[in-house]
Amino acid sequence: MEGRGTTHRGQRPDPLFHRPSAPPDGRRPRDKPDGGTGHLIVAQGHGLRGWMQRWREPHSASAAAPLPELALPTGDGPLIWLRIGGDVASLPDGGLPPTLIQLLMQLRRRGLQIAVSRAAGGPPDLATRGISAVPDAALSVGQADAHISAMRPAAILLIGADLPRPLIEAALARDIPIVLAETRLSASERGWGLASLGLGRRSVLSQLTLLLLPDAASRDAAIDMGVSESRIEVTGPITQTREPLKHLEAERESLAEAFTGRQLWLAINVTEPEEQALIDAHMTVLRYSHRAILIALPDDPRRADAMASRMSDAGLIVAQRSLDEDPTDEVNVYLADDLFELGLWYRLAASCFMGSTLAGPTTTARDPFEAASLGSAAIHGPQDGPFSAEWAQLDGAGAARRVEDGSGLAQAAVALLAADQAAQIAANAWAVSTGGAGVANRIAHAIRDLATGDTA
Repeated sequence: MEGRGTTHRGQRPDPLFHRPSAPPDGRRPRDKPDGGTGHLIVAQGHGLRGWMQRWREPHSASAAAPLPELALPTGDGPLIWLRIGGDVASLPDGGLPPTLIQLLMQLRRRGLQIAVSRAAGGPPDLATRGISAVPDAALSVGQADAHISAMRPAAILLIGADLPRPLIEAALARDIPIVLAETRLSASERGWGLASLGLGRRSVLSQLTLLLLPDAASRDAAIDMGVSESRIEVTGPITQTREPLKHLEAERESLAEAFTGRQLWLAINVTEPEEQALIDAHMTVLRYSHRAILIALPDDPRRADAMASRMSDAGLIVAQRSLDEDPTDEVNVYLADDLFELGLWYRLAASCFMGSTLAGPTTTARDPFEAASLGSAAIHGPQDGPFSAEWAQLDGAGAARRVEDGSGLAQAAVALLAADQAAQIAANAWAVSTGGAGVANRIAHAIRDLATGDTA
């Protein structure tokens, strides 16, 4: 694209963004709209936007920052500034999470050029044709305005709840479309009002062109904050494509036959502090379904014997798989200890308690999408451990059941004995776990349409 900054060699400066300096005697020529100062003057209209532009002038620390040298993509196609908020986690090596890589690839497939900046961690290491990293410039209106002058983006895509006020102000002044995507909103974010900009109570979110949100809860929060429903679309979250855990189908068929007529639920990675809550929960389940059976796996296989003894002391009949004991009709708990068989158990159980999330420690926590991708409705506690983003995705989509304590675990286990309730959660989880590519595609499509003006 022409005139995208000083790195585009051989191109003349755009007269809109490069003005001659003032005469040495300090007089301002009357025939120049900026008085010869070289500062860009935006026409100040009426209404909220015009009032905001006039309000900005005395508050801006730098009315005209020099244009930065930016390493921008050199290919054809509209340029998109993708800005990643400080609340979006990076990989340990500083790289972008796989979900954002998916989004970048979908944007490129739409013929878009992308400049990526992030609020935390500095520019990411990107070496892909059509994608480049630039320093973040949302700290002041002057910096944001200078970056926009250098980039001349066709649209700005914000990722994360860390909304950059100066960048939004600078983009609004130039009528550049702003899209918020892949961001969860809740009632706690209602402080994002235009009151923070000195503009009253209307939400700053209502000034954005489009909000592509991951779940219905975020949509409801946005509406509460003043966003028109016409500017909101619930796309679902971008999720990483995961390979389902493997199993032996002959073993699954054999066990399914052995469990015929019995309601089965699963508890994996159960830590020692969680054992009593699990025992109490299964005792409650047995009062509702006396033939129900629990498949339980401790977080450490070396604790299997001690866990079996504790359950037996509580009055439960336990069979241990490692001892080749069969789950006969009188058995209440089938205790397994081989994590390599998790794919088998997820496929057999309609619901699953994800251990370590209720009482910790979370050092051995399992990825919740293991269960989600295999049709087992997940129950989890308040301790998300290293999988806070994954649990947020599932919870927001109604694709998991969160509990706060042992009593909540018992209630959830009983509730999910109902086949329709477990099936609904499992179906939602399946949609989330398999829909990542489709969501990234939808976001990229919307950005492309805004950048090209194709809204048909």
